[in-house]
Amino acid sequence: MRAAHHAQPVSIAALQSFLAKVSNDEALRDRLHAAAGLNDVVALAAEHGHSVDKTAVLREHAKVLSTAEDHELAGINSWGDALMHCFGATDAE
Repeated sequence: MRAAHHAQPVSIAALQSFLAKVSNDEALRDRLHAAAGLNDVVALAAEHGHSVDKTAVLREHAKVLSTAEDHELAGINSWGDALMHCFGATDAE
């Protein structure tokens, strides 16, 4: 069953690449922040040529959030905020 996890690093790298693009594109960032859920985020990434696996993102997202400070979590208001926080891209960059 461990073989299923091999896709995770590639998927996370694709998400990080997509979020780097988002951080430099205000219209794309607005679309990310408007995403109703992770399925919307995966579809948006795919529209821009990035293959992201929902389960890999959720696993990595849970790891990062489990170590976040309360004040960091309090600032998260959307999937876009959560993903940008967890995967190293913020509106401030």
